[in-house]
Amino acid sequence: MSSTSRLAFLAFALGVCCAAPGRAQSAQVAEARDTPTDTETGFLQSRGAHVRFEAASKIPDNAIVALQQRQISTVPFFTSSFAYEGKVFPFTQVGARPQSGGTTEIPTQIMAVAMFFEGFADDNGDPIVMASDPILARVLASPNFRVAPYPNGVTQFADAVQRAQFNRIMAQDWHTLLGAPQVLKPVMIDVPRGMAKVYRNRATGVLYAVVDSAFFISQLNTIVQLQEFHADSLAIIVTANVFLAPEADNKRCCVLGFHTAFESGQKDGVPQVQTFVWASWIDQGILATSVADVTPLSHEISEWMNNPFERNQVPAWQSPASPGGCQNNLETADPLATLPNVGYPVTIGDFTYHPQTQVLLPWFTRGSSDSWDGAFSFPDETLATRPSQPCSKLEPSH
Repeated sequence: MSSTSRLAFLAFALGVCCAAPGRAQSAQVAEARDTPTDTETGFLQSRGAHVRFEAASKIPDNAIVALQQRQISTVPFFTSSFAYEGKVFPFTQVGARPQSGGTTEIPTQIMAVAMFFEGFADDNGDPIVMASDPILARVLASPNFRVAPYPNGVTQFADAVQRAQFNRIMAQDWHTLLGAPQVLKPVMIDVPRGMAKVYRNRATGVLYAVVDSAFFISQLNTIVQLQEFHADSLAIIVTANVFLAPEADNKRCCVLGFHTAFESGQKDGVPQVQTFVWASWIDQGILATSVADVTPLSHEISEWMNNPFERNQVPAWQSPASPGGCQNNLETADPLATLPNVGYPVTIGDFTYHPQTQVLLPWFTRGSSDSWDGAFSFPDETLATRPSQPCSKLEPSH
C-alpha cells in the first residue's frame, strides 16, 4: 500500500482530518492529573448522545474495475441483484452463492488496542489505561467466532443472519464463517490531555472515554501502516469502552464502530483490497440500553458480510428506529441500531453476549419476505415487521 493511501483511507471513512500522533504530543513534564468524572447510567444519552456507526469505501477507480471483473485479491465474494420499480440493484456479499452450498471460511486477524490517558489518574493516583487485551478472551469466545443456538440452527451469529435471509434459496449445507482469528500483538495509544474526556459509572465503577474522532483516526492510520494485514482476511481492531465524537464532545457522541475497504497495494499486477473493521467493546451499565459487550462488533461484521466494499445501493429507506432520515446503502444493522432492545442475548459458557439484531434483505427489496419464518429482522423478528419505508431526502452514508 502506498503511504498516501494508507494515511487517507481511515480519515475518509469518518470524514475527519488527520491529527499528529499522540506520542509526539505527549507532555514531557509532570502535571496535575484529573480523576474521571462520576456519571449515572445513561449519562451520555442525557447529554444528547446517540449510538452511531460509520462505513465508507476508499477503493480507487482502477480497483473498482478490477473488482467488477473479479481480478482482485480480497475476501471471497459473490454478486447478485434485485429489481424494484423497474430499476436493478446489484449487490456484492462475502462468501459463496447460497445455492452453491458448502462452507466458506474467511481468515481473520484481530488486534487489541489500549488507550493511555494523559492528565488522568484513578483515586490511587495511578495512570488510567483502558486496555482491550483483558477482554480479548471474551471477544474471541463471543458469538462472532463461536457457535451458539439460534431459531434457524447452531452456528456463528453472522452466518445465522445470512442463512435466515437466504433461507428459501440456500443449499442446506451453505455457511459463511469467520476462521479462528490470528491474534496480533497489542498496541498502546497515548492520548494527550484535551483529546479525550474520561468518565466513571457511579453504580458499577466502570471507566469509559469519549475520544476526539480525528485524533483516534490518525492513530489507526499509523497502526495500519505498521501492520501486515492480509487482503484475503478480515482485519479487526478492538478497543474497550471507547466512544468517538468530534472534539470529544459528549453532545455529539457516539461512534462505536465502522467498517471500510481500501486498496492495500498490488501483487503481480493484481490489486489487493483490504476489508477492515474497528469496534469498541462496551461494558454493561454504561449505556441505558441493551447495547453492550459485542453489539458494536457484531453490527460491523454483519454489515461487512452484506456490504464488504461499501458499494451496495438500495432504494432509499428510513429507519424504523428514527423515522425521517434517509439512507440508500445496504447496511443491515443501521436501521435498528438506536433501538433500546437491539442487543439479542446469546449465552456462551458463563457469559451472556448481546450481538445486534439485523434487518434482512427483503426489508430492502420491499417485497414479501421469503426469509426464515417470513421475517424482516433476525434473530429478533419483532424489531422490523414490514419492509423498509421509502423516503427522498438522503442523509450522508453511515
